[in-house]
Amino acid sequence: MIRAATVIDIPDIKKIWDQSFDDPLSYVDFLFDKVMEPNDTLVYEENGEIVSIAMSIYCSFRYHDDSIPCVYIYGCATRPDRGGHGLMTELISCVESNALARGCQMAVLVPGNRSLFRFYGKRGYSSDFSLRRVQLRSGMLETVPRPEVPIEYDRIFSDDFYEIREKALYEIPHIKWRPEQLDFMTADALAYEDHIASYSGESGKAYAVYSLKKRAMFIREILGTSEESATMLLAGLVDEQNPKKVSMDLPVGGGILPFEGRSMIYGMSKSFKTAKKLSSLEPYMNLMLD
Repeated sequence: MIRAATVIDIPDIKKIWDQSFDDPLSYVDFLFDKVMEPNDTLVYEENGEIVSIAMSIYCSFRYHDDSIPCVYIYGCATRPDRGGHGLMTELISCVESNALARGCQMAVLVPGNRSLFRFYGKRGYSSDFSLRRVQLRSGMLETVPRPEVPIEYDRIFSDDFYEIREKALYEIPHIKWRPEQLDFMTADALAYEDHIASYSGESGKAYAVYSLKKRAMFIREILGTSEESATMLLAGLVDEQNPKKVSMDLPVGGGILPFEGRSMIYGMSKSFKTAKKLSSLEPYMNLMLD
């Protein structure tokens, strides 16, 4: 039987999550406290026991001034002893039906590993979202101006986050998050011991979400209200943190260092209204709420 979750189900849902994903307990507690909504979580119940789960968050797909409502599906997991019985296929179909009834026109998701691209592909999802992975090389930032004001660390307000993100991505089709969802996203990054660098100067505003481990920096997202502000933040961040190597994920169709990097598939989508695929638009999906 498929049904919506209740608060009482959370311990059992957490158990399946823990069996399926390699997340620290503190992060799982944060996720279920701040992000997970029981009404937007479906469970598959057999003989009174929850054996499979699928969660969802409602957001928008935006391009210029147009946006369409969509559902982001995440946290799809089945108890190990019940895998391979089609439970997840039924759950996803039910999530899609609920989203369609709420006016959504599209479902999006990020497969947890490469093999799942094929799994979701068989269920109507297309690999439409890609990122541009750039490895920073010596001299690439040599002529870039440095920030004229200090960079701030691990402190950004959702209104600033929202303003920067939507202005940076205006010309790029993308998944749009509301300011309160971006609040969760900030907390999400810090809960995983990532960092946020932000800058506001004459060239505009910019932020970068990044991790730094053993002097290897990975920038998950870096965006600015202008390309100049984002590039200046990058240069200042690298100067101050002094990593040995830097890699970053950027939009395929824009962003800083536009002629650098290689494209890599990131997410998938399924349209409820048309069979048209989005990949020709080079849409951007990153910083997902999970």
